[in-house]
Amino acid sequence: MVVIPNPTDFKFVKFEPSTSKGKKYDALLYNKKANKYKRVPFGDVDYPHYEDKTGLGDYTHLNTFSKERRRLYRARHQGEDKSKFSSGYFSLKYLW
Repeated sequence: MVVIPNPTDFKFVKFEPSTSKGKKYDALLYNKKANKYKRVPFGDVDYPHYEDKTGLGDYTHLNTFSKERRRLYRARHQGEDKSKFSSGYFSLKYLW
């Protein structure tokens, strides 16, 4: 899991199809202090998700809308959304 050490230094820019093998999307972040961009890959292409809310819609065919799968995923990954701008944060917020 990718964790951003100082999330207050970053600003979310947009989602893009992932450049990392096996990942669905990259969240593009801008580091205000370093004046650089950082990619945070998230979502495994081999697994379905509850609903793709990224706005890109590249993986809407993997939407399950299964409340039970959603409940189980959230139970397994509980707390990953507490680290803002981490890969777990984006998965929980935009796929589950």
